[in-house]
Formats: sequence, C-alpha cells, structure tokens
Amino acid sequence: MHTINAPTYDDLTYIGSWLCESDRLELALTRNTDDYVSLANDAWSSKYKYVALDEAVPVMAFGARPMVRNTALVWGFKTERGWGAIRSVTKFIKRTMIPALHKAGVRRAVCAVGPDNLVSQRWLRHLGFTPRATQGDIGTRQEGIILFERIDP
Repeated sequence: MHTINAPTYDDLTYIGSWLCESDRLELALTRNTDDYVSLANDAWSSKYKYVALDEAVPVMAFGARPMVRNTALVWGFKTERGWGAIRSVTKFIKRTMIPALHKAGVRRAVCAVGPDNLVSQRWLRHLGFTPRATQGDIGTRQEGIILFERIDP
C-alpha cells in the first residue's frame, strides 16, 4: 500500500541514493547523480514537497518550487520500487497538489525532461503538460533537455 506524506530529509537522501536507472540517466544531464545530498537539499528547499511510501519505505519524491509570478518548477525522482507508486502519486497531484498550487496563485508549471525518458514524457502528458522547447543550453550534454509546460486558466 502506498501513502503520500510530507518527507523527512532522510527520506529524500534515501531516495536520491537509490535512484532508478531512468531517473539517474535523466538527472545526469544536469547534475552529478552521485551527489544525492545535493539532490536532497534541492528537494528539501522546495515549498511543496512530498514523498510516496511503500510500506513505510520512501520510494518516490516529488514537488514544486514556485519561481517568478505564477510559475512553478515541478520535479520528481524515485527508486525502482517507485514505479508502483505512480498511480497514487498521480491521484495526489491531481486532487491535492494542483489545487494547492492554484490556491497559491500558480497557474503555470514547467518541468525539464530528458529526451530519452519517454515514460516521464508520457506521464507528464497525462498530467496535462505539453512539450514546449528543446533547450540545448540546459544540461551538461549535447542532447539537451525538453521543457514541458502546463498552463491552467
């Protein structure tokens, strides 16, 4: 059974230290994936942060960091066990996180996705995101990053 909770810092470092292969490859485009403490610090500093637990074991972290005006950067990373939490996380995002962001005045969400991470791209489309641009100047490799965006009225 999966539950969604506010994370502890240890939850974030645990998930970061046990990243699934697809998230490790994607995050490697913009950061050193061996530095899971830095990843946990970035997640911890987000205003909106959550963790999915599978029988009390943290398996997925996700959240949003408000930026300028009505825009937030959304993010997520998981362990291999995190794949099983996707349905619960999707429901939580739709029922709880998006309304909380709307209440705070956030109407636009952006997310950077690796060009080879087709599963994440499909999931973001399911959540109402659309690809907007490929940013060759973002990241550490030539492939660049795909910027996904969701704008709500």
